[in-house]
Amino acid sequence: MKSSLLLQTALVAAAGLMLADNAFAQVKAEPLGVTVGGYMTRTFKVQDRDKVTGSAQTDKSTATFGGPNAEIWFNLRAVLDNGLRVGGRVELEAASDGDQIDESYLWFENDMGKVEVGSTDRVAAKMQYFSPNTTLPGQDNISTATSENAPFVVPTNNRAGPTSMWFANHGNDAEGINIYTSSNRYFGSKAGKGLQLGVSYVPDGCQDYNNGGGQFAAAGNITNCDAGFSNTVNGSVRNHYNVAANYIESFGDFTVALSAGYVSTRIESVGINTATNAGTAGQARLNGWQAGSQVTYALGGGSTVGVGGGYKSEEVTSTIDRRSYIVGFLYTTNGSQPGSIGVGGDYWHAKGEEAGLADDKAEILQLGVSYMLATGIKLYGGAGTYEYTDGNAVRANESKANFGVLGVNLTF
Repeated sequence: MKSSLLLQTALVAAAGLMLADNAFAQVKAEPLGVTVGGYMTRTFKVQDRDKVTGSAQTDKSTATFGGPNAEIWFNLRAVLDNGLRVGGRVELEAASDGDQIDESYLWFENDMGKVEVGSTDRVAAKMQYFSPNTTLPGQDNISTATSENAPFVVPTNNRAGPTSMWFANHGNDAEGINIYTSSNRYFGSKAGKGLQLGVSYVPDGCQDYNNGGGQFAAAGNITNCDAGFSNTVNGSVRNHYNVAANYIESFGDFTVALSAGYVSTRIESVGINTATNAGTAGQARLNGWQAGSQVTYALGGGSTVGVGGGYKSEEVTSTIDRRSYIVGFLYTTNGSQPGSIGVGGDYWHAKGEEAGLADDKAEILQLGVSYMLATGIKLYGGAGTYEYTDGNAVRANESKANFGVLGVNLTF
């Protein structure tokens, strides 16, 4: 307990030192202002799913415009007389959603680094480089099938999931603190290149205020975080730490990005032993690491080709082991400029092992094309296939399907 409190105090103290080191800055102060941004995506999706022997799922061919995804971002920023930059961000879901406010946090930044406090992703998610962004919005270099605006969702359970390169129980969007070294970086040949370090701390997994049950609600009741103190919640995190680092450098026409991350967190459980918590009451713990890289080559005339990949490994209380990797490529004729054409694809594979059960396996292969109609307006289409093998004896989630998507993405 003493070592944990010392570490927590050290993180807060480090943040305070970064904020205080501004006495001799010579900058022009700016009042607090607000800008608005965001995105909107609409996708037509088709799926042809085969029934797998032993599965409760039936054959199903479907088409839908369902699952709209859009957010409006309110960005706040000010510059103080001493040069300290202060701001915040609120992300409002622009379609009905169970989590109507996605992220909400404030930040402080100077030449030493940046501190973020509030509900946002942790450093191990924000600082990673895996496969290049594919042409399908939502299929970014971190997540694949379970991204909220992905074209489909593979019905995996907790041994092979989550179906992405995120850590499970990652602490993303929970209330916490992120600390980064300077965005100017160190050991780089030019501005924006070199090494950057980050560390995150999430004390109790609280995200949104909820007065439905209060801090003393019955054990396992998800109505927690009243008055800023949480009750025990199955599957939530407590004393969550993660660290990350990335390094970016250019060598002629090549740009190389390397990254790594580590997470350690307690997973709350209330007298249960399931694939989610994998431990007796209050004893489950997850440890994991990930690493990745991306290489981009400038072909000339604005066109580029990039390749990359990443690997993730995590263990829950020596009972569940998850391994996943992703590889992919992206070619664009002129980046994000109007008229640019993109072609990309990636392959993702995951395997989950749990004592006494057969392995879960999931894999996704997808290819896509895009066209930048104008600045901030992208048309896209793609196709792919996925397959999931359920290690449970019932095999109720086992599934195999082909899919296609066609849509438009607005970024403003």
